Formats: sequence, C-alpha cells, structure tokens
Amino acid sequence: MSRLLERLYAPQWAGGWALTRWLYVIVGLLTQVPRAWGIGDVYGAQDMVFSYPPFYMADVWVMSTTSAWAVWALALVGLGMVGYGGRLAKPGIIVWLVFSWILLANEALNIKAYDRLLTWIAAGLLMGPIGERDLVHKARSPFSRWYLLIIYCALYGSTGWLKAIHATEGWWNGEVLAFHLVHQHFGLQPLGAWLSGQSLLIRPMSWFTVLFEAGFPFLVWFRRINPWLLLAGLALHLGIWLTMNVGPFSFVAVIAYPVLLHPESARGLYERARARW
Repeated sequence: MSRLLERLYAPQWAGGWALTRWLYVIVGLLTQVPRAWGIGDVYGAQDMVFSYPPFYMADVWVMSTTSAWAVWALALVGLGMVGYGGRLAKPGIIVWLVFSWILLANEALNIKAYDRLLTWIAAGLLMGPIGERDLVHKARSPFSRWYLLIIYCALYGSTGWLKAIHATEGWWNGEVLAFHLVHQHFGLQPLGAWLSGQSLLIRPMSWFTVLFEAGFPFLVWFRRINPWLLLAGLALHLGIWLTMNVGPFSFVAVIAYPVLLHPESARGLYERARARW
C-alpha cells in the first residue's frame, strides 16, 4: 500500500501550472470585464434585488452602484495578484473568489456554468504550486492534478453518460444537437444555424460529442491517449465557441488542460517548443 501511495504521489513536472495560472487570469478577465457594462443596471439596482438559496446576501446587503463598482474592482485586483504570481498568487485567488462571488450573488437565479467551473478550478490552483516561480524546472506533488482530473471526469462523464443513456431520444441521429444550435437562448450563431440543417455533418458531430464526454473519465488516465483526448477536447470546445452562444464557457473549460496533460508529455512539448523558438 505504501509503495502504491509513493508511486501515485511521486513528484511530477509542474510546468503546466504556470500556463494554467496565466490562462486563469486571462479568462477570468474575459468573464469579469464585460460585467462592467451592467454594474448599474444589474448589480447596483435598488429596485431589482434577488434572494435565492443559497445566495441570501441581498437579505442583509443591497449594493449600491458605487459599492458594486468597488466589489467588481476588488475582484480584478485579485486577478492581478494571481497574474503577478509568487507569494501573491494564492491570496489573489482568495480575493478573486470572495469579491467575484459577492457580485455574482446579486444574480442569484442566473449563476452561469462557467462561473461555477472557474470556482472549481480555483480550488485546484489553491492546492497547486502556483505560488512558486520557475515551475518549468521543478517537480511537485500531483495531488492537485488528481483533484482537477476528478473534477473534469465528473463534468464530462456526467454529461456524456446522460447523453448516452438518452441517446434514443435524439443524440445518435443528431436531432438534439441540431435543436440546441438554434435554441433561442444559447444558439442561433450563423455557423450553428447552418449546421443544424446539415444532417450529414450534424450526426458525426453528435456522435463525437457523446463519445468524447462519456469516454473521458476512462481514457484520460492513459499516457499515450491523454494528449489526443485533450486535443479532441480542444476541438469540441472550439466547435462550441464557433456555433453556440454560451459566453466564455469554452475558454473556461480548457484553462486546466495544461495541468490535465500528462506531465511527461507536457514537458516533452515544452522542451521541443523551447528548442525551436
């Protein structure tokens, strides 16, 4: 048993955390900066207050426009600390989480999937070695990587297995995907609307989605398959971004991919890129 634990938690190349930290900052800005256009109408409006479990903050504090701006700015300060790195990285994650969620609590009924995923990834960053410099030359415990792998296995697996279970209701013939591409709330992108009527394309796209998501929890652990599986994930999220109106979800979903990539494969890519450029 002790040998198994030693093998599981043997230090691994930590360079992927450096890239994931920067991706987190960039994508965090993509989610937070657009909210500035709605500070007064959405977050600081005195006549539009939501209180819904588990977000009861509005019962004790109704933010003014000024206080909403202050909370929004402090969330960006947290991201800036993460971007600076070093000893400020992990405190920055905490500052970001506290103030971004104070702002999100005012939405209550409409917390986006990508905001939740940013939070789960942030927990991995808090456990990871992001507070250290020069990670491309270091090896660290894989505990935080295991955490992120489990999170992504749960996310992809649950959605993929549900699609597979209900495949007879339209996933194998592409009807469900075709409908989503023209859904009034998260569809109607020009490319997606065109694809929804192309049965020869929509069916293999639907199969690819189900097989990738359902197979991810099993295949991601194999070193030789791992890079190709994540490449397929990049293709999936690029397709979602091009064909659907889901905000920055596709960008949020791939933040942790540098860490999910097998450390030896990731180090090999880094060394080849460094040698070339």
